[in-house]
Amino acid sequence: MQKQTNWWAVCLVLGLGVIGLSVLMGGMFPQDGAGYAAGYGAPVIAFEMARSVADLQAIFGQVDDEARAARISGMDLGNRWDFLFMAVYGLFISTFFLAAHRVSGRKLWLGFAFFGVLAALSDAYENSILLGLTLDLEAAKNLDLLIYPVWAKFLSIMIGSMGVGLYLLGQGSVVWKTVGAVVIVLAATTVLSLALPAQYGVLIPLGAGIPWLVQLIFAGVRTVRGDVA
Repeated sequence: MQKQTNWWAVCLVLGLGVIGLSVLMGGMFPQDGAGYAAGYGAPVIAFEMARSVADLQAIFGQVDDEARAARISGMDLGNRWDFLFMAVYGLFISTFFLAAHRVSGRKLWLGFAFFGVLAALSDAYENSILLGLTLDLEAAKNLDLLIYPVWAKFLSIMIGSMGVGLYLLGQGSVVWKTVGAVVIVLAATTVLSLALPAQYGVLIPLGAGIPWLVQLIFAGVRTVRGDVA
């Protein structure tokens, strides 16, 4: 008999990859901007949420800003590595639900697995726009299109995280049920971050990061216990 893939173990490995790449890429992106609203948090979030040339200049600086070139270089480096990151986190999301489907037999979880793929594809389109923008900030090529892949990406990640929370609510343990409820609430803050990014964009890493950490821990526990999915 052919041995089946243990999706819990695959999810665990991918989750560790997400953490490793997050740490690596965190040092690539610029750490400061040229005066964008503090509510965005990191410059990369402000860049993803940019809607005008003035927004871009608030992130990277005016043409005569001595730090502008270094900020652009760091942003481009991080966004090129992001193509690998999006593939890893997209699979991380999807494999969790492949495991959930195999354990439960419910097709619902295959629907949630789709959002891992959609998030990664949206991120790829987003990055192609971002890399084009840094070639000529003042030309702002395709800046009007940026909102669509950004919202698609973050909403897909949010739905995936809510799916994780929903799955945990179905576990027998009170601890996992409680954690599942918290995950759903944290994921939901993404809507606030997208609607009012200048005030609450800083919450985006929280709304995605903690649910992903919980997802990693759950897959790790199942793997260590020897559960096969």
